[in-house]
Amino acid sequence: MITIGVDYHKRTSSYKVIDAEGKSLKACKLENGRENIRQFIQSIPGPKRLGMEATRSWGLYYDCVSDLVDEFHLGHPKKMRMITESETKNDKKDAELIARLLHSGFLPEAHVALSDTRQLRSLLRFRYFLVKSRAALRNQIQTLIDRNIWVSDRPKNFKSPFCLRGLKWLKSIELPPRERFILDGCLKTQEEKTLEIMKFEAYIQSETIDLEGLRHLRTVPGFRLSKVNSLIVLLETDNIQRFKHARNFAHYAGLIPQEYSSGDKHRTGRLVQSANRHLRTALIESTLAAIRADKGLKMYYQQVKIRAGSGPAIIATARKLSLIIYHVLKEQRAYRPYEVPPAADCVPYAVTKN
Repeated sequence: MITIGVDYHKRTSSYKVIDAEGKSLKACKLENGRENIRQFIQSIPGPKRLGMEATRSWGLYYDCVSDLVDEFHLGHPKKMRMITESETKNDKKDAELIARLLHSGFLPEAHVALSDTRQLRSLLRFRYFLVKSRAALRNQIQTLIDRNIWVSDRPKNFKSPFCLRGLKWLKSIELPPRERFILDGCLKTQEEKTLEIMKFEAYIQSETIDLEGLRHLRTVPGFRLSKVNSLIVLLETDNIQRFKHARNFAHYAGLIPQEYSSGDKHRTGRLVQSANRHLRTALIESTLAAIRADKGLKMYYQQVKIRAGSGPAIIATARKLSLIIYHVLKEQRAYRPYEVPPAADCVPYAVTKN
């Protein structure tokens, strides 16, 4: 089978083509464009496989060539250290290295999600961006209040200034003209952000009503009433069958500690960094609700909390929740209440403060 290595960039791409024995057949650089790329791939005869590094726009290239190649392989950018740390780095060498890694079977691969999944992910991630933007605005409003109004002079009939009573108070307080101008602008933008988030959530719900696995995931504590986090878990996971073991899924979610072991020494550190941060955030947020809803998970959390503190206990329980989700989705069944093991076995992996 012929192997094609692609170093893909915004305007141009470099190609390296080698045969089944590893001999060089062709090397070139082309301007990016659908017809230009397809003509080049079609000009290479016989069965072929193509490899490229995952970039922010890899999906555009995949949709262009996926029907022209027998195999499509996506390289994991953080694990391709030979490219990122090379002392003599250029597009031609990068394309050849990708081709050689793919030909030898040593290309560290990333998951290739289909177009529909990528688009739904984009919806959820843009909603997350809107929520973070609104939080930044609210922080600005809170800072403005703190520098103008004493805590003792504020109303005591609400906790958050962003509830109905709080917003009414914010619109009525007397401030210096310049501060009032800033506050009015922040309140208007915050209201617009809230309406936009609600609009996105309604659209997301309509697009994911028949999402595979949603019915089973909704039986898991922490996800029974979830509108967004359950969708994040399913779409960021994409296909649970790609994880051979439950621990692989927990590692992908970033809930496994880093390990530094050699000989008879065994040490663990902070949580792994090469993880899906969207999935990790959704699982940790859902853990708080899961603890309140399930007695077994609550007892597990309390056991770890006594020994390691509340922070590590949340992470350990989130990891336990990820293992539960793995089996629920893979076996396509409803959640079965968690039974707490003896105290000596309550933490499957080392728990360290993060």
